Amino acid sequence: MAASPEKKLQKGFDRLAARDGIFVKQKFDLMETLSGCDQNNTYNVFPLSKDGEKKGKKLFKAKEKSSFCAKQCMAPDCKPFQIKINLQDDNEELDNEPFLFIDRPCKCTYMCLNRPEMLVTYVEDGKNEYVGKIRDPYTCFNIINEIYDKDNNLKYSIEGSCFQIGMHCKGPLECCETIDFDIKSPSGEVLSTLQKRSPGCAKAMFSEADNFACHFPANATKEDKALIMCAVMFLDFRYFEEKPNKQQNF
Repeated sequence: MAASPEKKLQKGFDRLAARDGIFVKQKFDLMETLSGCDQNNTYNVFPLSKDGEKKGKKLFKAKEKSSFCAKQCMAPDCKPFQIKINLQDDNEELDNEPFLFIDRPCKCTYMCLNRPEMLVTYVEDGKNEYVGKIRDPYTCFNIINEIYDKDNNLKYSIEGSCFQIGMHCKGPLECCETIDFDIKSPSGEVLSTLQKRSPGCAKAMFSEADNFACHFPANATKEDKALIMCAVMFLDFRYFEEKPNKQQNF
């Protein structure tokens, strides 16, 4: 009797291609809570259930690498950082294997000049292929992030209205608040949604760890989904990581 073929191992893009959405959960950092100093962020990415919650096992783990000086002293529109996104599962052959590399170079941003952007590279199996970038354009009110593919074509924009209570609540005040974003086409058509959620009253009192439920646009490619996942993390870094007494430049 012939042996059954081995199950094909599901790698990074394949995991995203099969999903309608993801749930991005920032890891609670006890050291940050006790010391009051910002620590490097860690995000766990799960499949998204039909009711908008996380389900199943982790797909990816994303870990930030930033210098102490950049983390503690630089404004969010200028500070550089890097993020490594690795595969996460119970299979020892793939667990912690690199998938994407994110580079956010330092930029001296002033209003509409030299706006922040983040570059995404595919690094699975030793590759080094540019996937696209996320850019934060200058706006007077709403939060907007633009997603560009490898050929510098605008694919999507993520937009959240500033007229939401959650935009202005920090610390314990945000424990019951959510922030809704629309994922739009270049023409402005709403294609899907993204929601930032509080981690809960207890954690919100002591931590800035955030959760995001993201529904992918219906016709998004696997590369598009990877860029949208990275854009979720960029949103968190740009607008929700700072202490309440620090100023944000929209």
